[in-house]
Amino acid sequence: MRLQVPRVRLAEGPTAVRPFVRADLDALLALRIQNRDFLAPFEAVREETFFTRAAQSREITLDGDAWTAGLGFAFAVVHVHDDATERLIGRVALSNIVRGAWQNATVGYWISEDACGLGHASTALELVLEFAFDHAGLHRVQPAIMPRNVRSRRVVEKNGFRHEGTAIRYLQIDGVWEDHDIFALTSEEWHARRG
Repeated sequence: MRLQVPRVRLAEGPTAVRPFVRADLDALLALRIQNRDFLAPFEAVREETFFTRAAQSREITLDGDAWTAGLGFAFAVVHVHDDATERLIGRVALSNIVRGAWQNATVGYWISEDACGLGHASTALELVLEFAFDHAGLHRVQPAIMPRNVRSRRVVEKNGFRHEGTAIRYLQIDGVWEDHDIFALTSEEWHARRG
C-alpha cells in the first residue's frame, strides 16, 4: 500500500514552500534563464533545450508524477510579500526516496541569485524537513554538498545536519566529477531540536 502524501503549503515569515503547479511555468522558465550562469557551477550540465518552455513544462509534470508515485516531493520556494502576493524564487526537493527499512530521501535546493542572503534557503529547508518528517513519514534526509559551496553548507548547518563524511567524485557537476560532503538528519534529531 502506497502512502498518500498530502500536497501542502508551509510558510514561515516571508518564505513559503508549496508544490509546483502548472501556473508556475512562465515564472519558473524566467527564473531558470535568469539564474543560468549563477547555478551552472553547482548543477549538472544543462542542454540548451532545458531552458525552454517545453522543458520546464516537462519538469513540472515529472515533479507531479514523482509526487503521485511517492518517489519525490518538489516544492516551489516563494517570497511572500506584505500584500500576500508571492514571487517564485527557487526550488527545494526531496528526491531518491527509499521506503522499507531506510525511509530516506536526498534533498537539494537552489535560490535565485537576487534572493540569496535573505534566509530563504535556510527557512525553505526547515519547512521541507517539517514536511519530510511530519507529513511524508521519512526517517532520514541527506544533502550532498561540494566542499567549495560554503553558502549551502551554512544552510544545512543552520538546520542541524551533521557531517557524515566525504564521497569522492560523487556527482558530475558542470562537467566535472566533484567530491561531496554528505550530511544527514534523522526525524529524532529534528524533533529534539524543535523541542
